[in-house]
Amino acid sequence: MFNTEINTEIEYKFWAHLNRIQFHTILEAIAEENLSPKVLISEDDYYTSEGHPGFLRHRQGISLRSGNKYSEITIKRKVAGNSIRKEVDIDVMGNDPENVKDFLSIANYQYQFTVWKKAWVYFFEDCDVSYYILEDGRSVIELEAKPEAYNTLMEGVAIIEKWAKYLKLTDEQRESRSLFEIFSDEV
Repeated sequence: MFNTEINTEIEYKFWAHLNRIQFHTILEAIAEENLSPKVLISEDDYYTSEGHPGFLRHRQGISLRSGNKYSEITIKRKVAGNSIRKEVDIDVMGNDPENVKDFLSIANYQYQFTVWKKAWVYFFEDCDVSYYILEDGRSVIELEAKPEAYNTLMEGVAIIEKWAKYLKLTDEQRESRSLFEIFSDEV
């Protein structure tokens, strides 16, 4: 049995085969209501450390509707590929970004690169569904099963597969790499 303890995440990424308006229209038809997604712009600085096999991300962003800013440090550990992992987010909003960079440097994390994106996030009962556009113009659809909506790994994956079917997403469009791995491969 899968342990759905705190900080476990089940998420799939797909390269978008439709534009943001088409995506929104499909979601409204599924929900049968007018939807108002959370619209975010973020700047993600990625760091690595010789003592850690993965990466650390410092995300700074703003919600375009509310104007609320956010800043968090995220560390991830793969459990089963990039789709199932442990993820811990620490809010660092009250800290000067330069202090965060200094902290990470003292902790032996080295800056690698920055990824900018604009995201439209829809919150459904069992899944968070996102559409985001990267700075280079590529678009990604991300499906993340909500931990409170499943008890086993199979149930969490079934939620994502249900949403992938709704959105007509195929295995060929699925991206198994994290954004860190995608941009590391390209840098």
